[in-house]
Amino acid sequence: MRDQTRRHKEFRQQVRPLLTRLLGAARRQAGGSAFAEDWLQETFLRAWRDYDQLKEEQSLYAWLLKILDRVIAEDIRRESRRNRLAPLVNVDDEFFNSHPAAQPGPFEKTVTEQAESQINQAIDELPDEYRKAVLLRDIEELSYREIAYILDLPQGTVMSRLSRGRRLLAQRLIRVGVQDGCAVQLQKGE
Repeated sequence: MRDQTRRHKEFRQQVRPLLTRLLGAARRQAGGSAFAEDWLQETFLRAWRDYDQLKEEQSLYAWLLKILDRVIAEDIRRESRRNRLAPLVNVDDEFFNSHPAAQPGPFEKTVTEQAESQINQAIDELPDEYRKAVLLRDIEELSYREIAYILDLPQGTVMSRLSRGRRLLAQRLIRVGVQDGCAVQLQKGE
């Protein structure tokens, strides 16, 4: 019992500093939905269950991101099957947004700037394999080796997906910038 308590305390101490980064990664994958916290909780449950499998040479953060990636993929597959079998009837989002608890607080308003939302939208538009590579390298700042481990791919594949993903992202951001620039020019011309 004492050994179990000591291991649990050790696990919490190692994981606690990574909580904010993992939640951010989950939120980016969830597109800002409430699934992020559920995914994170499931990730920590699985990590605790499999804590003995963590190898010394592995980065704890990369290991947790790999678990998170699997949790998200499984949840998306499950939700897709569920919607094909019995589509959910959703209440209009305006109903939830009009509820005071759904309104963003000052912190969320500060964090959510137009440029960031455009970048996030452009990242969300990327095909999944490129989006994951860009998020893990450019947002999570992981090494190619860690990304290869998380995605179960060779490093060369990670590098090519990252290169292609960055090119696609740049094209989308340029397109958004051009559209915004045209809108500004039209407003000035009126």
